[in-house]
Amino acid sequence: MAESTGLVLAIGGITAANELLFAPLTGTGTPWKDFNWRVVPATGVLALALAGIEQLGPSGVTFAKGLAAIGLVTVLFVRIGNAPAPAENLAKVLGYNK
Repeated sequence: MAESTGLVLAIGGITAANELLFAPLTGTGTPWKDFNWRVVPATGVLALALAGIEQLGPSGVTFAKGLAAIGLVTVLFVRIGNAPAPAENLAKVLGYNK
């Protein structure tokens, strides 16, 4: 398994969990009706693309891991799909944002 694959799977998992669990918990969607199914193939394509970049050499590994890390931070704070960002949902659940 490529070194960036774990980060990419975390990106897909956080996005899916956000749309299936966290958004309905805050009242901004229904679990299966509003789920963006394009997340699943997009995660696979991103994992394959970054694994291919890693095959270019040591600098490719560094680049792919960096790109995956940027994606992980981005998915936490930016709205992707049909639900608010996980940080927004967390703030709403904790009572900081109404």
